[in-house]
Amino acid sequence: MSRFEQRIAHLEQSLPHVEPAELARWREAGEPLLLVDVRQPEEVEAGSIEGAVNIPRPRLEASIESHLEDPAQPVVVFCGGRGRSHLVAESLRAMDIDARVLRGGFAGWQDYRRES
Repeated sequence: MSRFEQRIAHLEQSLPHVEPAELARWREAGEPLLLVDVRQPEEVEAGSIEGAVNIPRPRLEASIESHLEDPAQPVVVFCGGRGRSHLVAESLRAMDIDARVLRGGFAGWQDYRRES
């Protein structure tokens, strides 16, 4: 296993995650969360989660606060599957932002929507 894969595996164990079904319930209940798609714009063109803000990884830490309505607002981040969102969540948590990872990323969300 590469060092990158080891790091992601560690983050998968240590970071808080949100299951797709839980995200759907939060959204239906109108919970005040910020949903952030950290993929590149060309990836987002193929689809995203309705209501998500696209802030690609390279700019996220510098611009996230301008998107928060409340400093305590939960932030749910996702990428295509796994990797980038874990690195972003770790970085945001180091900034005292309540960041969580959508388990399975956009692919996991799509699977959930097909099954529900």
